[in-house]
Amino acid sequence: MAGSMIDFNRQGLRKATKFVEGDYSGINPRRFYRTLKRSLEEIQEGNDFKYQTTGSQESDLEIKSEDVGQNTGVVKGRLLAESDWYIVGDGNLEYRPYGPHGALAIVIGLFFLLLGIGDAVWGIVGILLIVAGGYGYWQTESGEFAISRQDVIRVLMTGEVSERTVDTEQESRTDIFANMSVVYAGDAFVAVETTEIDELKWTLRRELVSQVKRWHNQIVDSEQEQLTVEGGFTWHLKAWANRDLESDRHEIDSVQSKLLTGPFEYRLNYTDRLEKQLSDEMQQQLAGHEEELMVELEELAEDLDIFVEREGLEHTNRVEQRQNTDTPQVEGRKDSL
Repeated sequence: MAGSMIDFNRQGLRKATKFVEGDYSGINPRRFYRTLKRSLEEIQEGNDFKYQTTGSQESDLEIKSEDVGQNTGVVKGRLLAESDWYIVGDGNLEYRPYGPHGALAIVIGLFFLLLGIGDAVWGIVGILLIVAGGYGYWQTESGEFAISRQDVIRVLMTGEVSERTVDTEQESRTDIFANMSVVYAGDAFVAVETTEIDELKWTLRRELVSQVKRWHNQIVDSEQEQLTVEGGFTWHLKAWANRDLESDRHEIDSVQSKLLTGPFEYRLNYTDRLEKQLSDEMQQQLAGHEEELMVELEELAEDLDIFVEREGLEHTNRVEQRQNTDTPQVEGRKDSL
């Protein structure tokens, strides 16, 4: 679809955390799409509307005639709804809180040790700094960082359409009707929350930047997408040259954006890795939330069922009224799909 901002297929939707399918007959696909979009935008969480939608009839609803001059064709439509990000808990990450301090102490100790070649006092100071620096360098502890969640609903419409023309003495009107299969898929994604990294120790923050890069490299498909991940003694020593908070925030956001806006499988894999950093209790809460997402999908499908039933009844009534008031039919204009 030219100009479309969203792209997914039926097989991909069936891999979602939760999905619901529905079949609809005799419905105008354009009206169905508008109703679906409105229903998504009216879903509430608390006192606020939950989702922002991406998709329009112009770019994401495609109706094609099968052959020139024929009154049948195919329809395909896509719609995406995304919630805001909400903090759900803390992940755990092992890091070296005194890695840069220890590395610097070791370097200074080596310098003093060289000075101590001719002076025992300097040599003793150098040895003490090296020992203390080594101890600090190898110390590890577990730190916490915030993880946030976003809910995403994707909807795919596929089916066949046909034209029916009803002629009255006032006009000749052509209606489009479709027999469609619709898949409603929902996923709950997680990501590192960067709005709160200013509360982290700067050494933990730097380790988090590297860890996000490592997760990225484990997920992406090609070598061209791989990022350079620094580590080791030299990396800890260079920390003293750059401890800028905004630089670390920007780097995490930049790496995550490649995963969150790339292929949908990247988002799923990234979520799987981050969920493992959550406590067992938080993982259970997230699983419970996925059940709530399933309820949203079922209610959305039910809303569309009601709409289709109502539209079918209204259409039947309109046709009967027209047939009762029709004069003998004359050849009318038939709009193309």
